[in-house]
Amino acid sequence: MFDEWTASTWLILLVDVIAIMIVVVFLKRKIQHKLQEVEARQAHKRLQRKQTRTSTEEDPPGGA
Repeated sequence: MFDEWTASTWLILLVDVIAIMIVVVFLKRKIQHKLQEVEARQAHKRLQRKQTRTSTEEDPPGGA
């Protein structure tokens, strides 16, 4: 099968493989960036909840 392939067929295969590698690397970076954004957002919300919790514990409703 491979012995029937011409140089142009091998070139097309090489270009296709390189294109697939570029797409995979691009998608991997994009997904990692999105995961970092989600983790940062979650950390920020955790910090806000913690600050809200500590401020409500310091100032109980109803005064005194």
